[in-house]
Amino acid sequence: MQAPTEGQTHHQSDPHMRPFFLLPVMALCLLVLPVLAQPSPPSGGSTSITTGVLQLEQQAVPLTLTLSGQALAEKDANIRPLVDGVITDILYTAGTTVSKGQPLFQIEQDTYQTALEVAEANLASAQAALPVAEENLKRYEQLAGTGVTQASVDSARSDYGQAKASVAAAKADLRTAQINLQRTTIVSPLAGRSETAQVSIGDLVTAGQSDVLTTVTQLNPIFVDLTEASSRMLATRGRIDSGEITPGDQIDARLVLQNGRAYAAEGELVSMGQKVSSTTGTVSIRLKFDNSSRLILPGMFVRANITIGSIEGYLIPQLAAKPQPDGSIVVWTLDEDKNARRLTLTPAGTYNNAWIVSQQLSGVVPLLVDNVDNLKDGTMVQATPVNINPQGVVVAGEQPSTEAASEGPSKSSAL
Repeated sequence: MQAPTEGQTHHQSDPHMRPFFLLPVMALCLLVLPVLAQPSPPSGGSTSITTGVLQLEQQAVPLTLTLSGQALAEKDANIRPLVDGVITDILYTAGTTVSKGQPLFQIEQDTYQTALEVAEANLASAQAALPVAEENLKRYEQLAGTGVTQASVDSARSDYGQAKASVAAAKADLRTAQINLQRTTIVSPLAGRSETAQVSIGDLVTAGQSDVLTTVTQLNPIFVDLTEASSRMLATRGRIDSGEITPGDQIDARLVLQNGRAYAAEGELVSMGQKVSSTTGTVSIRLKFDNSSRLILPGMFVRANITIGSIEGYLIPQLAAKPQPDGSIVVWTLDEDKNARRLTLTPAGTYNNAWIVSQQLSGVVPLLVDNVDNLKDGTMVQATPVNINPQGVVVAGEQPSTEAASEGPSKSSAL
């Protein structure tokens, strides 16, 4: 091997090392070429999202308030004894329906039967003494001035008056004895469903005791007591006065039970509270419902949907709207370029499974109803016409023509 000559570089590479030097460069080229080969994204910056679109139009919508409340029996009788004594018999079966006047309990009668017989005897004695006193008075009056003094006449007249009073008092005592004897049989004051007896045979009861023997409850019809915030009531009155809400002729009230089931019978307004609670700031409202099926029991918590009139607005399906903490809702619609557009709306109420929006919208509104969680402002959208069936499910197809959601919307005249 020759030594390197002058002028040759000392760091000249070995020809056998060149392939190893080129390997990193080639690997980098292999990584960059696929990236350069990928197509560039569309000018919008994102791919389109397929979503259903529902065409909304303004319509007359029943405006319904949802209030919570509790069922209350129209008549509820606590059965207590009116005389003292020992319970000798229980004359009804707990849980059954009893009629008005039906015997429920029996108190021992011997003492009261004896008192009745004594009262009858006293009346007979008083009645026997009355004719004697009357005859004495007549005789003394005839002999007055002929051996009978005026004082004797006055005394005879007094005796006669006392005899009549004794008869009246004896009759009253007899009536009292009859009532007490009658009260030993405790009867139901009304027709209704009976509760379990709270006493047993042999228990001593007293007149006017605080403990009840049982309870009889009339379940049909049944009351429902609701509460409404006075502030919301004032706001509703203002909307009616301004013409935003068109009032109806009478109230339309429907119940929703604790299991979410709608109650079939329609309610009737009984009374409207005339004062606001100083502790809760609410006004009480009492409704009455037919309860022939005995489905609603006293104490049961329910919700009432009360239609107070109609309002011109749009029905926004709840599945297409996202409620916000401030009470507004967020929905998605299409802008002029058919891209997604986010809207924040203030609902005026609810109807069935939809929000009512009376302001902020106009004309025909294309509402995006599904796949909305993936949307952002300006997202390209492939809109497919859909409809929402009565069960709240999105189905394909054009929306039917808009009609009024309900005929004859109504309100309480007290609102």
